[in-house]
Amino acid sequence: MSFGYQVLGFGVVTPAAAASADFTVTISSDVNNYNLATDLSNNGGSYGAGNWNGSDAITVILNIDAGVTVYSANTSTPSLVVDLATSDSVLTINNSGNVVGKGGAGGVGDLSNGAAGNAGGHAMSMQDVTVTINNASGAKIQGGGGSGGAGGGGTQVGSAVDSEGVCQDGISRTGGQGGAGAGTANATAAAGSASDNGSNTGASGAGGDFGAAGANGAAATASGCKVNNGSGGTGGAAGKAIRAVSGVSQTLNNSGTVAGATS
Repeated sequence: MSFGYQVLGFGVVTPAAAASADFTVTISSDVNNYNLATDLSNNGGSYGAGNWNGSDAITVILNIDAGVTVYSANTSTPSLVVDLATSDSVLTINNSGNVVGKGGAGGVGDLSNGAAGNAGGHAMSMQDVTVTINNASGAKIQGGGGSGGAGGGGTQVGSAVDSEGVCQDGISRTGGQGGAGAGTANATAAAGSASDNGSNTGASGAGGDFGAAGANGAAATASGCKVNNGSGGTGGAAGKAIRAVSGVSQTLNNSGTVAGATS
């Protein structure tokens, strides 16, 4: 069997027949949130194979061309999602391009405790499939970086006691915003740096690189006669390169770059 289709707005995905597979799919230009099962179920009939019924075991080859990026618009959805209904389905992924999870947005500073950083998104997600992933030289499979935690805010109610023993007015500042995780703005965006918001506030944590967690924010350090120093937020978790949900038998042959966990 063979099938193919064009994803409007996301580039061309061109399947062709292969002697060893029911379907062979080649992704030849950038695509956002690619779901293999949805493609097979909705578009197979246009190419004479008949749409996959979503339950039968099938054999699939998925090629990702060099220079192509498979990415995600949000951290909650992996960039490439595979769920082929049964572990009797066999998939081979030949990746010569880039599959990159989205980075987490930085934790937001507050007048008290800094917010935790946000987790990065997964690059690939596998479920109910026996899969071999061949990651070629120069190719990348990278989880999104977790963002940094926000710095703690300092509420300095008073900087000193006046002659009558009254605590004088002071200042309040929010903590610094956490650095964004790698892959936040786009699939190649670097991690954001740590920052602070002035004297006595806690510095935020830097964002994590691809497949790495963000750093924790620091506590505020205001001093005076009545002070409330907020704690820093924890850094966001790293996105995985490959998330195995359930029913997965996986082999990874890596000659390129894999950043993040693979299970």
